[in-house]
Formats: sequence, structure tokens, C-alpha cells
Amino acid sequence: MTATLSPRRPRRWIGFFIILAVLAAIAIVVPLVYNLSIQLRPEQLTEARQRWQEHAPPDYDLEYLVRTTHPNQEEERAYLVQVREGRVVLVVCNSDVIYLDPALAFAAGLSVLALSSENPDQYGVPALFEAIETTLRQDEAAGRRSFATAQFDPKDGHPFHYVHRVRGTKERVEWNIQLIRKSPHR
Repeated sequence: MTATLSPRRPRRWIGFFIILAVLAAIAIVVPLVYNLSIQLRPEQLTEARQRWQEHAPPDYDLEYLVRTTHPNQEEERAYLVQVREGRVVLVVCNSDVIYLDPALAFAAGLSVLALSSENPDQYGVPALFEAIETTLRQDEAAGRRSFATAQFDPKDGHPFHYVHRVRGTKERVEWNIQLIRKSPHR
């Protein structure tokens, strides 16, 4: 009696599914690791703020765009902030003057009360640092792991890009900031 052996079938399909599973795991892990690596840490903010305090120009203009996204609307505001001798002297939002230093307003013959009701301390680079820090503290206090990232100038530390997104919602804030150094007037 001769025994007949069944021909052995190659199991190449197993290798295909193993490779597919490995690629799927990589596709999940790589973006997760990348997003965690770009998250803003309080130490980064502290370092940037320290650089700003050491290397801040006394005279500069800030032009920045703030995009805010809420569940049903998107808002965009463009700011121009002029800082002279370390003080905010002019703030323009979407082409409307919202703050003008009283000395400049008087020199221009404008009504000081009409233009100077805003607090100039809420604008300028120190105010941007404060807003970022406040948001980080609020996220920590609420126990949220929101997405926050910022890029800071390597020389003077001012932020030039910032994004904050509240996890699980469509709330998002993005700043694109340009700092223009000005020569002191003599």
C-alpha cells in the first residue's frame, strides 16, 4: 500500500498580513509620537520668555493674525501693534484704531478719551507670552490634554506661530506673528 501525501501549499498570505499589521501599527504610532514631540512644554515658554527679556528690541512693530474657530463660526482678526521705548503706543485691529498713546493722540489733535480706553498692556510680545501661559495653566487645571504648539524666534524668543486646540471640540486658535524691528528715532 502506498500512502499519498497531499502537496504542501505555500502560506505566503501569512507574511502579507504580518507586513500589513506592522505597517498599520507604524501608521498609528508615528503621528502620535510626532504630535507629542511638538507639544508646547512650560519650559519652552519659560526659555523663550527669558530670551525675550534679555534681547527684546525697544522699538518694534508686531503684525499678527489671530484665527479663532468655534463649533459654528470662524473669526479672523488682524492686529498691528507699535511699541516704542518698550511701551505700546498704537494698536490697530482690523483697520480700526483701538488704542493710541495719549501723548500721540494729543500731538495729532485727536480725542484722547475716544481712542485710549483700551489697556495697552494686553498687546505686545509680553502679552502674547502671558496669553500662552494662561492657556497652558487653564488646560492643566481642567485636566485637559489639549494640543498646543508654538514656535519661538531663536534670537529674541518672540513667538511667531502658536496653535491651541481644545481636545474633543472644534475650538482652535492660531496666531501667525511677524515682528519688525524699528530703528530708534533720533
